[in-house]
Parts: sequence; C-alpha cells; structure tokens
Amino acid sequence: MGLLQEQQVVSVTDLSELLQVSLVTVRKDLQSLENEGKLIRTFGGAASCAIEHREQRRLSAMQRIADRVAQEVRDGDCIIMNAGNTTLLTARNLLHLKYLKVITNSVSIARELSKKDGFQLIFLGGEMSSEAVFTHGAEAIGQLEQYKANKLILSASGISFNRGLTTRHMEAAALFQKMIARSKEIIVVVDDTKIGFESFYYVDGLQVVNRIVTNASESSEEELRRMEQMGIEICRC
Repeated sequence: MGLLQEQQVVSVTDLSELLQVSLVTVRKDLQSLENEGKLIRTFGGAASCAIEHREQRRLSAMQRIADRVAQEVRDGDCIIMNAGNTTLLTARNLLHLKYLKVITNSVSIARELSKKDGFQLIFLGGEMSSEAVFTHGAEAIGQLEQYKANKLILSASGISFNRGLTTRHMEAAALFQKMIARSKEIIVVVDDTKIGFESFYYVDGLQVVNRIVTNASESSEEELRRMEQMGIEICRC
C-alpha cells in the first residue's frame, strides 16, 4: 500500500518480484484489498484510489461501458473476449447468467469466470505475454479455428476512421484478426481516449466492426459520427 501511494500504479509482476511471492498470491491479495475499497484492480496490476481525476474518470467510463456491453450477452451465447481492462470488467458483469461459453486469451478473465458453475470456459493456449496476463501466438490462433462465436467483445488500444483497429501489442495483432474472423458479431469496447487514436500495430479495418460501445464525450463525437456514417452502430454510455 505504501508503494501504491508513492507510485499510484503497480504491476502484479513487479509486486511478485519485490515481495518474493507468487503471481497467484499477489492477485488474491489485490482482490482482497479491492474488496476492502483500498485500491482499484487494473489490467495486470492495481491503481491507487487517490489516482488523479483523469484516471478516475477513465475507470468510471470503462465501468459504464462494461455495464452496457454485458447487457448484450444472453444465456447460451458463445463469446470471445480478449485481454483488457474493459473486457475484464465486462466479464465480472456476466456472472449472473446461468450458461455461457467463453473463449479468451486473458488470464484475469479466465480466473474470474472459472469459478462460475454452468459456464464453459475455453482458455487459449500458446505463448504467454511477458507480463503473464495473456496468451498469443500460432497455437492460440490455431486453436481458434475450432470455434465459432456469436459475439466478439474486443478491447483495442485505438480505433480511428483513418486506420481502423490498432493495438500496442505486436504479438496480439494476428490473434485479434483470427478472433474477428471466427465471430459473427464484432463489438468493440473502448473509452473516449481511444477514439481517433492510432496505436502502433494494425489489426483490421472498420468494415469488420458491427458496434462500438463507448462513453459519451464531446472530444470523440466527430470521429464517432464519421463511423456512424459508415453504418457502424455506436452505443454511448
């Protein structure tokens, strides 16, 4: 907690090395501290409750997006979810359902949903990311060939009218492309800071996107209207 107060954010990997305990122990402790209201869990780590206003606003936006997109999922659906903060928050909102088939490359999502009776969870194998938070590579891509999903809930690093979907993770781009190819409906979940933003690695064009779920923000409206004119459904939370 002292380190979190000093740095505002911490990673699971760094805490594991610093405290000489396993990644599993760190994640369990962070979950307990979040339950006590002492910190906010994030993708791959935790953030201070006293984090600056901008990040508090962003976390609130991600939660609203997660609440909204979770309403799109029905009992009996087969969905694919990639690793990300918003998709993790969405996964936590699905636990009220009775039966669901979930395919994911996210360690956090797999951990959250594995405890739920009635869910069929498929965790994609393959190489593990350096932060030990998601899988990728040829094995994960090949495994996806076996499945066909009703919906893909995709968290992206950026989405823009000019460049489409992008990610900051080079190793994840090809896997995202296969997730898109194996899904009937593509739902992109991004907060307003990612609208109009172009990350480094190209994933796919906007023509593959059926729906974007994002938070309402004047800063992203012009870009969203251009996407709507293409026929993409925009859900503003």
